[in-house]
Amino acid sequence: MIQSNEGLFIQALRENVLPATGCTEPVAVAYAAANAIHMMGDRTVGHVRVSVSPNIMKNALAVIVPGTGEPGLKIAAAAGIVSGRYDAGLKVISDIRPEDVQAIKDLAASGRIDVEVAPYDDDLYVEVEITNGTEDVTIFIAGDHTNIFKIVRNGEVVKEDERPAAHEVSPVQQALQECRLRQIWDFALDEPLERITFMDEAGKLNMALAEEGLKHEYGLKLGMSMNRARAVNFGSGVDADISTEIVAYASAASDARMGGATLPAMSNSGSGNQGISATVPVCVVARHYGATDEQRIRALTLSHLTAIYIHAFLPILGPFCATDSAAMGAAAGIVYLLGKDYDTAAVAINNMAGDAAGMVCDGAGCSCAMKVATSASSMYRSVNLALQGVAIPASNGMVCPDVDQTIRGIGHLGTEGMASTDPVVLDIMMNKQ
Repeated sequence: MIQSNEGLFIQALRENVLPATGCTEPVAVAYAAANAIHMMGDRTVGHVRVSVSPNIMKNALAVIVPGTGEPGLKIAAAAGIVSGRYDAGLKVISDIRPEDVQAIKDLAASGRIDVEVAPYDDDLYVEVEITNGTEDVTIFIAGDHTNIFKIVRNGEVVKEDERPAAHEVSPVQQALQECRLRQIWDFALDEPLERITFMDEAGKLNMALAEEGLKHEYGLKLGMSMNRARAVNFGSGVDADISTEIVAYASAASDARMGGATLPAMSNSGSGNQGISATVPVCVVARHYGATDEQRIRALTLSHLTAIYIHAFLPILGPFCATDSAAMGAAAGIVYLLGKDYDTAAVAINNMAGDAAGMVCDGAGCSCAMKVATSASSMYRSVNLALQGVAIPASNGMVCPDVDQTIRGIGHLGTEGMASTDPVVLDIMMNKQ
């Protein structure tokens, strides 16, 4: 039971800021497959059936599964079966051995794995069944990427917890929905440092991912191209500045993550790209201005917790690209690093809301780096306005007089307002000519 805001906020960070190798939707399938094969005495694979909710399918069609160089749920399931560590959570396929890659590809291409959209409207649902003629194991996941709520082995139910409702809001989400941004600001600045030092790991992991994306060619190579453009001042007389560095590093981290790098990302609210958006801009600014370790840790805490708070009003997976709401967290963290006050942070987030309505999630893939870049750029522009005392008037669109009202409006847009978006996006994706 959550006893205080401080306890709530620590719990929210512990539960929602986690390392993950690869896009978390195919990883959920790999996790289910790894657990299914682990429960089989004879690990011969006869047939594999993968059934997932529409949002899982949308986010798995194009994204590269780390260590394999190939996209899709067949390759994700095969990776879980051949190389998965069943007890490693979101890092289930973080240790694929080079000698296993061909076996993974062969299984994925064998015709023994079938993938379908599940007939459920859950935000997140995964069902993986493995059979071989003598054994049959089915793993059921819902509500969270690693929440196995049911296991059936040879027709016998060996585990069954209560299945999360299709659009269930967790107790932590419910509690956060009763909070205010000001409480998060005060917590991040006042909480004893030793209780939040674990947040520094987010900076280490996601900046390592950014460096990887800047050094090697992944996905769109957006971060690398931005960094090269920065080095030559975009071929013009315009000085390269911190805004370019923020966008280059954030998009490079996404390039690496979505392009198959085996390094883990520190995720936020179940998403590596959200974790990148909440982390990398803060770390770039902290380094640029010579922030102390304490300032960086407090800024990361503020950023990630703000992102979790905003996401509490959104579904775990949905039509709104939540890299934008995660970057709103970065806006708050950067305002703190620059020595400004809560009111400036609130204005920065409100300013971002004036730019947020068009952020539609059209599935995971290399183009996610573009959306991370868009979110980071919007964050920079919004903070820049706020630092100069400029606020988008509350008469404009999503912007409300009170920042918490704005945040709730974003949640309303991303749930009820965009409810018909996901089916249309998935239909377009699955019926391309």
